[in-house]
Amino acid sequence: MIESLIHDPRVLWPDTLSVAKDGYLYFTANQLHRQARYHQGKDLRQKPYSLFRTRIDAQPVALLPK
Repeated sequence: MIESLIHDPRVLWPDTLSVAKDGYLYFTANQLHRQARYHQGKDLRQKPYSLFRTRIDAQPVALLPK
C-alpha cells in the first residue's frame, strides 16, 4: 500500500530519509529540481534548507551483514 505521510509545500524533492529511535521519520528537502542546471543556469533554490520530521511510530531497521 502506498499512502502520503505528509503534504506540505515546503517539502521540495525529499531526500536522505532516516527513521530514528524516537519514532520519527527525518528527511531533508534538497530542492534538486531548482538547481541552475535545470533552469538555464539560474539557481532557484531558496534558503533556509530544511530538515523535516514526522512521527510514524516506527523503529529504525537494523541492517545486518551477511
